[in-house]
Amino acid sequence: MLKQLVIDNIALIDHLELEFSEGLTVLSGETGSGKSIIIDSLSFVLGDRADKTLIKYGEDAAEVTALFQVTDGSVLRKLEEYGYGTDGEILLYRKMSVAGKNEIRIQGRPATLAILKEICAELVDIFGQGQHLALLNEKNQLSVLDEFCDHAAICDEMRADLYPQLTKINKELKSLGGDDAERERLLDILQYQITEISAVDPTEEEEEELLSAHKRMVNAEKLTTALGQAVGCLNGENGALGLLAQSGNLLRSVSNLEDTADEMCQRIDSARLDVDDVATQIQEIISSMEFSAAEVDRVEERLEKYRQLKRKYGGSVASVLQFLRDAQAKYDNLSNAAEKIEQLNAQKNDVITRLYKLALDKSAERKATADRLAQDIMRELDELGMRGTKFCVKFNETPTAQEFALSPAADGFDKVEFLMSANVGEPLKPLAKVISGGEMSRFMLAVKNITALAEKIPTMIFDEIDAGISGNMAQMVADKLANVSSAEENGYQCIVITHLPQIAAMADVNFYIRKYQKDGKTYTTVDVLTDREQRAAEVARLMGGVGEYALVNAKELLDRSQNYKLQRKLG
Repeated sequence: MLKQLVIDNIALIDHLELEFSEGLTVLSGETGSGKSIIIDSLSFVLGDRADKTLIKYGEDAAEVTALFQVTDGSVLRKLEEYGYGTDGEILLYRKMSVAGKNEIRIQGRPATLAILKEICAELVDIFGQGQHLALLNEKNQLSVLDEFCDHAAICDEMRADLYPQLTKINKELKSLGGDDAERERLLDILQYQITEISAVDPTEEEEEELLSAHKRMVNAEKLTTALGQAVGCLNGENGALGLLAQSGNLLRSVSNLEDTADEMCQRIDSARLDVDDVATQIQEIISSMEFSAAEVDRVEERLEKYRQLKRKYGGSVASVLQFLRDAQAKYDNLSNAAEKIEQLNAQKNDVITRLYKLALDKSAERKATADRLAQDIMRELDELGMRGTKFCVKFNETPTAQEFALSPAADGFDKVEFLMSANVGEPLKPLAKVISGGEMSRFMLAVKNITALAEKIPTMIFDEIDAGISGNMAQMVADKLANVSSAEENGYQCIVITHLPQIAAMADVNFYIRKYQKDGKTYTTVDVLTDREQRAAEVARLMGGVGEYALVNAKELLDRSQNYKLQRKLG
């Protein structure tokens, strides 16, 4: 049960502290006063999506704290499992900032969003108007039905055990080529790839040699010119070799006059030998630069084969060679996979058979639950003034084992559709086609009432459950909310946002939400209506009346509501 909610810097709320109790708490106020902001704040601290637009304008961060009293054993076990103790109260705190930083705490200790959501899942059930549309969608109706079913063990075996096995087997079969035709197709492709690469027989060394040769061929003219000029500079007319010889002769002619002349002559002779060797080497390179057309074509053709392989099988020769090794291994694996495939197919058939058996059990449980649910919903609707309403859950035909094997699913094979007839004599039709706005609100209240009894979630919140309801129907909804929230009978806490005087009059606690201006800013605040006169004034406002007679009517409605609740207590 929610005991306290503290909101700071959410939308128009500066700071707000609300105390909650058992029974029916009603939030009312003018349109746009900020009633839904309180529910949004509670949703936020329970783990709903953090929307930075909720942060009050001009503030850097918003934060919400909620205190719950807990008696449910599963919630306490989760708290203990995550190391938050087993106290009978849970303190939740969540903060978000404009900068995008978020902080979550449970019992004052850091927590993750996933843990927060898991722990809070069984604390509060919030019903907003958006769930109207969700329930009208056939895709969501099976999930609603499953909430009432007692098939957790079947679901666990199908989803956590058998279906993962089937997925793994299918993955292995796919790696082995799937069926015979697919495997033969893969073998042909692999054989072609292996043959294509092997025919070229590429090596990284050959590629380097080919690239080097191609580079020389492309630049042959430039190379020949430069090398020829270099040879001319070394041993041509007035070249380096001739000049070195002339220098040596001149030094020898004065060797009897200069003691170092002989040494310098020797160094010059050594230099002449080195230069002569370089000139010879250059000349050899020039001779080798004479490429035949056939050689040029061979290099070009060979390089093109390398380029084709790299385009198809990788960006480098190393990648191409690795692809070849993988293809050869895969080819060998597929060629010898018949026995393994036979084993896997046998395992697959066994898993699908077990899945189908469980799917039949699950479908039987769903159908039995659907019958009980239909009866419960019609009883609830009867109490909400929709007498004569017919409701049923339509199932698709049960597939054969062979049909199921074509597309086995972890959730079984059922597809359902909610059918309803709101008027005697009218045929059953899809819910979305026959239900009005007011009927939808009562239908959802009926479903939520049944859900609460099944799930035993202590706090239920209804955000404008009264959409499309007025008159006698409004009183019936108010009576139903009083029944659901009766602390003595059910032990539930209901928090309701409403515009209906009948629901406001039925409240155990009334919160009046209002806006006010101060210093050029708008704020939302909440007044607790503690005495009869305050409550009567709010009920009269919701009735749309003014003056003394409006208050008289409001007090009569309050008396009627008080008597209704007293009669329930007395049985």
